[in-house]
Amino acid sequence: MDKPSVATSVSLPHVFQINYNSPHAKSLGQQAMKPLLLAVLAAYIVAAIHSVLAFINKRRAVERVAFLSLAVGFVLHTASLITDWTQEGHYPLFGLRETLSFLAWTLVISYLLMLSRYRTTALGCFIMPLVALLTFIATVISNKGTSPGTVTGSGAAWLFPVHTTMLLFAYACFFVVFIASIMYLVQERELKLKTFGAFFHRLPSLSTINEIASHAAGIGLTLLTLGIATGMLWSSSRDGRLWHNDPKEIFAALTWLLYLSLILYRASASWRGRRAAWMGVAGFALVLCTFFGTRLMGTYHVFG
Repeated sequence: MDKPSVATSVSLPHVFQINYNSPHAKSLGQQAMKPLLLAVLAAYIVAAIHSVLAFINKRRAVERVAFLSLAVGFVLHTASLITDWTQEGHYPLFGLRETLSFLAWTLVISYLLMLSRYRTTALGCFIMPLVALLTFIATVISNKGTSPGTVTGSGAAWLFPVHTTMLLFAYACFFVVFIASIMYLVQERELKLKTFGAFFHRLPSLSTINEIASHAAGIGLTLLTLGIATGMLWSSSRDGRLWHNDPKEIFAALTWLLYLSLILYRASASWRGRRAAWMGVAGFALVLCTFFGTRLMGTYHVFG
């Protein structure tokens, strides 16, 4: 009489089976990518600390450490964004986490461009701490946002990454304008009061600060114009409407008008210097309203 056969394999209970397309599995994938962003954060923190120290004591060795750590962080950050793009299957600008990380990346690029042209490291004392802060927030918050399919499902889906990239680079340029404007106001005040402290001697000259602000404002306005134009085309391809009276659209239009006025009035002698610097400060306040304030008002837009 034959003995009953014994099964040589045991099927796992359903509870142990993993659906790799489930949201939980995707969240595990996001956690797996975190170590790279943590490495970016570490490099940016080192760069921020040494940028502040270099501003205080003006030592070349400290400046070199700040630049090298910034370069390492930027390379790793670029790799992190590419990894997010390839593994998530969408452009890394959906949800607040991805947007803040991308904004930090654009700030680094803006700083490196100004550093290569004007050879002033004073900007790094103010930009790098913000970059480190944005990267830190991006590592600790969840990436809740609209499904990419609801945005990229139109025939002109390629316009979305162009639209968002142009806007974030514009915001980064406007932050440079803001920092240069603050530098100008502080230095001009010390010149008038004839109180030349240590802070005064570590800032670039007024003419250099004015050039930095003018250059960054011109680039930012160009990028903002392209961002608004591609956004309108993208919106038209989705629902046939160029304008939605959305808070972000309204604030973006106001920002565009202000920086256009700033550039035009900088060409006249009456609006150079102090008045132009105050306009740069006011313009960045509008940028903050565009980027953060509209989230509290409810917005048609899905990024940032």
